[in-house]
Amino acid sequence: MPGSNRGVFPDKVTVLVADATPMDCQLVSDAIQRHTHFRVIGRVNSSSEIVAAVRKTQPDIAVISARLQDGAFAGLLALRELRALQTRSRIVMVLDHDARELVVEAFLNNARGIFSRIGSSGELRKCIQSVHNGEIWVNNAQLEYIVEALMQAPVRSATNGKATTVLSKREEEISRLVATGLSNRDVSDKLGLSPHTVKNCLSRIFDKLNISTRIELVLYILSQSKPAEADDFRCDFPDLKSA
Repeated sequence: MPGSNRGVFPDKVTVLVADATPMDCQLVSDAIQRHTHFRVIGRVNSSSEIVAAVRKTQPDIAVISARLQDGAFAGLLALRELRALQTRSRIVMVLDHDARELVVEAFLNNARGIFSRIGSSGELRKCIQSVHNGEIWVNNAQLEYIVEALMQAPVRSATNGKATTVLSKREEEISRLVATGLSNRDVSDKLGLSPHTVKNCLSRIFDKLNISTRIELVLYILSQSKPAEADDFRCDFPDLKSA
């Protein structure tokens, strides 16, 4: 693949680091590369450099600070451009503080992990590895922000983007209830269904959407809840593994 580093470092998780200053980039890079499984293949300081570097190097993971050389929220602007590229690179957004608006905006723009700058270097490496494994990384407070955003979002029909219904009306109803945090028992009580029926329905939903966790279901419902003229909802969370 042109521009890819996989042939050069086949056993390494390749990482691009974007932060406000060269010194910040170096500190983050040093923290990441204390784990021999990771290799930092680029360091950049502005939103335009991020997009160019991702195009050229196609890193497995891009660790992007919200605050860059060209602005306090320039990293979020870069996320929007990367989403438009449909890059295979997975994004970890680094925030100076867990402001609700920043957390939600990062997830809206396809970040798969949120890391607080006050976290330890060991936690950062765990975050990167989890995101590389296809998991979601978020803390409890960040998860609460996303659930609140879900509950406030307008309802739309669940479709696969080709105007073809993916979920039946009942499946969509169950999905939205589960995504707001209800247990299978709570859903069965609310809808007058047996727990067994709810469980079977969730299995079908997971198969249809090609997902395996309740958090992924939250993300899917969020993606269908964004008004049509606005950007798609995309969010990511951690450590919730099963239906």
